[in-house]
Amino acid sequence: MDAARELRELRRIERWLTVNDPELAAALSAHGAEPRTANGRWTRLAVDVLGAVCVIIGALTGLFMFVFVGVLVLMTGACLHATCLRRHRRRPMV
Repeated sequence: MDAARELRELRRIERWLTVNDPELAAALSAHGAEPRTANGRWTRLAVDVLGAVCVIIGALTGLFMFVFVGVLVLMTGACLHATCLRRHRRRPMV
């Protein structure tokens, strides 16, 4: 597809969306709107707690499967923390 055809198609989709769902069209066209993510503080905390509980239960009962699942959940939590959009940036040292 060429660029002009793509622009025409996008404008047609925008017009259709404006007619059929004006609230969604307004939300999508709002400048400065922050995208919502599933990587919130409470989600990360819940994943961390679940992973730790699984590891502890597995260690206490001797069930390797709980330890394995707990480690996987903790690794998922680490990925969530690493990809968090609201990471604190270090101040430059003077």
